[in-house]
Amino acid sequence: MRIKANSIEFNCLVEGPEGAPWVTFCNSLATDHRMWDFQAAALKGRYRLLRYDRRGHGQTPAPGRDWMIQDLARDVVGLWDALGIERSHFVGLSIGGMTGQELAIDYGDRLLSFVCADSRSDAPPGSDKMWMERIAKARQGGMAGLVDETLGRWFTPAFVKWNPPVLDTIRDMIRHTSLDGYEGCGRAIMRLDLLGKLPRIKTRTLFICGADDQGTPPSGMREMNKLVAGSRYIEIAPGAHLPNIEQPEAFNRALIDFLGEG
Repeated sequence: MRIKANSIEFNCLVEGPEGAPWVTFCNSLATDHRMWDFQAAALKGRYRLLRYDRRGHGQTPAPGRDWMIQDLARDVVGLWDALGIERSHFVGLSIGGMTGQELAIDYGDRLLSFVCADSRSDAPPGSDKMWMERIAKARQGGMAGLVDETLGRWFTPAFVKWNPPVLDTIRDMIRHTSLDGYEGCGRAIMRLDLLGKLPRIKTRTLFICGADDQGTPPSGMREMNKLVAGSRYIEIAPGAHLPNIEQPEAFNRALIDFLGEG
């Protein structure tokens, strides 16, 4: 379905029984709502699920290419308002987790719980140069030119070598991410500055990280865990940046157990 929020028409998928608690999933950079297929299959019998393509990804257009994480959080609130969702569990990975952090900091009254996977809360020194190089490469050669190196960051070498069918879906998502969407989200990550605000989070929170994640490493997520009172941390091994796809059974088990406690 198409849902308008913040003057953007978002591509959304709603599943699960009416009246059940809501769970909202937020995708990573250069993916779309399909990255959560394994989780949706496990949860849609007992929860009402909202999956959406973030701005500039999947079938959602990009309004320009210069955004902040706060803009992405307001998109979620706008979707909730349009759907009449008062409160929802929120599951975000990478930039999806950054979006969730902003929600938990400034819109905590709208959250039932927060699951933050393979994410970070600040932009490390030198990351602006790295992002501008990636954006320039995408602009020059198209998103297809980023597929192989992105898979190498997102998954362990053994998983890439095995090359399960799900990797073809991931390749398709990367290729079809709009250039403006990639740049806009890259610029938002470059300006990420939430670390000092994490102690303000009062929402029940679970941090999950792949043990082999190099981009948002376990050490950083353990530090985030320490800053959010009462939060938990789970590490999935082996697993790199997308453990929900590389290790769906372990990820789902952690997710289902956590959601069921609320």
